[in-house]
Amino acid sequence: MISSNYKVHNESNINKYNKSKVTLASVAGSALGIAGSVAGIYAMAKKGNPALTLSKLAYGEKDALLIGTGAVLGGLAGGLIADDNKENIVPKLREASQQLIGNTLFPISTLALGNKLLEKSNFKLPKINSNSKPAKIANVVLSFLPKAAVTLISLTGGMAVGNKVMNIVNNKIFKEEVKHQVKPEDMLVHSDDICLTASMLLKDSKTISSVVSKALPLSFIVSGAKTGMQQKEC
Repeated sequence: MISSNYKVHNESNINKYNKSKVTLASVAGSALGIAGSVAGIYAMAKKGNPALTLSKLAYGEKDALLIGTGAVLGGLAGGLIADDNKENIVPKLREASQQLIGNTLFPISTLALGNKLLEKSNFKLPKINSNSKPAKIANVVLSFLPKAAVTLISLTGGMAVGNKVMNIVNNKIFKEEVKHQVKPEDMLVHSDDICLTASMLLKDSKTISSVVSKALPLSFIVSGAKTGMQQKEC
């Protein structure tokens, strides 16, 4: 006769194994989705510039959207394939829409619009009329501030609006009341958001932008893996 303690212990081991399997599949799927997106972006860029190397490939808003989409869809596919619990399908689909639309499409679209409006307005902060070293440093900062403000407001504002919209949409689609909130501290742990912000802010600085651009695709693994790993709350 099998004891109840043995059954509990065995079920616990099975759950741990399934969780590890889903985690690995979600990360792998997200990585494959990112790799496919980068390959596509590079192929398109290569047509316009045959001398372009992958290490010098720079990413814009549209590219970030494509990479984010590849990461989320790849992570979702990996998680769905590896997860044996059918009750986790809806949470994964819900998280995918939240990540793809709320945390990627809305903020990046808002950022693109904000940058266009800033360029059309030709708004610039007044410079300090001096040749001193402190004045030169201050002028660089003053030139940078409008774009920095537009980038940060666009990404954080777009994310907040996107998640609110997706809460309403998902609640109607999946017929369940779930509130997905984005708090300031949540953004700090999202490496893709931080990396995207840095990339958009520093894209005019070739040296720094080169380093950030290389890290940008990998940073989207977080959103993709999170999608595939999502489970039904007990």
